[in-house]
Amino acid sequence: MDARELTVTGCGILVAVFAGGCLVAGFGVLGIDGHRATYPVTDGDAGAAAVPAYNHGITLDVPLPASPATVPYYRVVSVLQDSAENGIAPAVKAQIPSVEDAPELARKALEPYGKLPFDAILEKTGQVTMKKYNPFTGAVEKEFPQYTQVVYRQYVNGSPVINSKISVALGESGELLDYSKDWYVLEQDGYVPVISAEEAREKLKKQDLLLRPQCCVDGYNITRVQSGYYITVHSPYARDGKTADTCTPVWIFYGIKTGTGSDPFPLLVNATRG
Repeated sequence: MDARELTVTGCGILVAVFAGGCLVAGFGVLGIDGHRATYPVTDGDAGAAAVPAYNHGITLDVPLPASPATVPYYRVVSVLQDSAENGIAPAVKAQIPSVEDAPELARKALEPYGKLPFDAILEKTGQVTMKKYNPFTGAVEKEFPQYTQVVYRQYVNGSPVINSKISVALGESGELLDYSKDWYVLEQDGYVPVISAEEAREKLKKQDLLLRPQCCVDGYNITRVQSGYYITVHSPYARDGKTADTCTPVWIFYGIKTGTGSDPFPLLVNATRG
């Protein structure tokens, strides 16, 4: 792109951000559950953070899944972390792999770093582009391909380990641009009682979350609900010989904020009963 295109692109981005902010501010998200009734969030739970008065609630557009009384409990045996990159900053490419070809190309690119783990499930494949915006309308006028991303998620007992993944970025010919791995070796250690999806929904309404996002959680439209696990890994420099890494059963509420166009964000509720 020449200087003029860069200037127009920059102006377009500013307009798009401003317009997006106005759009998000203008939406009032209704409530929770399939009937779209409004459930304002309260601060009744001692464990939940105080909720500002402008909270608009959370909307659930999908039915809640069946709830087992217990789920397998897993012990964290070891942590597997790895990363690699070609040392070149992402740049505009003439072409990038299609989403259909990318998974097989990713498998080949990962061979020098070992095969994919047996419990890896393909989660998503997408082409990442740099966008040129119209400075007046905010509409995307042109896209410039940068790389194709492939993400694998760890699954145990048919449920995702929410913070365990392998991410691969591929260049023009399927070459590896960037690779990161956060994985866990897990061993089942009995079963643990869990709360139902309905009980988890009540905790969500009160913003009683396992991890509270940096941004406010009001205004989320929940598009998917499933059970899963979240791993807490303690720093090896702070180990006292007694504190163990933990694998916590969770209910995952995937939410999208209206008007943002972003991927669903996982809101986690601790599913352990008691």
